[in-house]
Amino acid sequence: MTFATFTNLVLMALCVAVLIQCARMMRSFNAIKSGDLGETVRQLDRATAQARAVLAELKTILATDGAATTRTIASGESLRDELSVMVGIGNAVAERIVEAASNAGERMKEEQKAGAKVVSQPAQRKRSAKTPRAAAKAEAA
Repeated sequence: MTFATFTNLVLMALCVAVLIQCARMMRSFNAIKSGDLGETVRQLDRATAQARAVLAELKTILATDGAATTRTIASGESLRDELSVMVGIGNAVAERIVEAASNAGERMKEEQKAGAKVVSQPAQRKRSAKTPRAAAKAEAA
């Protein structure tokens, strides 16, 4: 088989493929022509009108809800600021309570130490003052 014959066979196969594709396209065009193109256009117009109505509703909803959301955010920010002030005040009060508790604890320890010294001194005096004669001798001397 020569090169020319081979190319002619390939060209014939390609031409048959083109003819088949043309026949398919002609059937598709005939289906479109015979189909109700007017009805398709009306359905597309109806769908477009519905989409426009939905978009208009979305615009109004976003306009009203956007303003409401902005107000909510503003009030939330003001509440956050107030709460941060309250937390600061609470922290300051807690620090003061901790300081007062530690100071009271130190004072109690000091009083206990002082009380222990005072308690031990009267006990010694009581021992020396048990006998009134010994006290009278100590005064006389």
